[in-house]
Amino acid sequence: MDYYYRSSLAYDLTLFEESEADNVSHIERESSENKSERADGGTRNSNKRDRNNRTKKNSKQKGRRSKIGRIIFGVVCGLLMAFVVVSIIHGQVQLTELNQEIADAKARLAEQQSIYTQLEMKVDSSISTTVVEDYAKNNLHMNKAANSQKEFVNLSDGDKAEVSLSGDKNIFESIAEAISSLWS
Repeated sequence: MDYYYRSSLAYDLTLFEESEADNVSHIERESSENKSERADGGTRNSNKRDRNNRTKKNSKQKGRRSKIGRIIFGVVCGLLMAFVVVSIIHGQVQLTELNQEIADAKARLAEQQSIYTQLEMKVDSSISTTVVEDYAKNNLHMNKAANSQKEFVNLSDGDKAEVSLSGDKNIFESIAEAISSLWS
């Protein structure tokens, strides 16, 4: 229990309240000061009034200053919050515009891909083998090759290479041949 009491002292607000005994002693002090002022005859009373007036003026000036400070602080905080809100709204507007541009670009891309597919289908249909054969027969008057027109080549003899020698040699070729013969 003692630990709980010590740990919660920061939250004990009863320490800041005035008790009834303090209020009674404060009232008694004021009444005794008033009686002594009446007994002195006024000089002491006027000095206290001057001091009281000065302290009241100082406290009023401090109060005004603190009110002005609070107002200025409130205005600065309000402006800061307004700036933050405006910057967030501005960012959201830009984000929305960029998203709209992306959506428009995607729509254009899909449209262009559709057009590409259509054109590709047209090209494929116009270049089919039947269309080419029909064009060759009807417009160019071409026919398929007959067996008599076909010539067969026999490749079973193997590969052969022939080198043709030319009789015209210039000086540079002669030098190159001489050097190559030295290496071999």
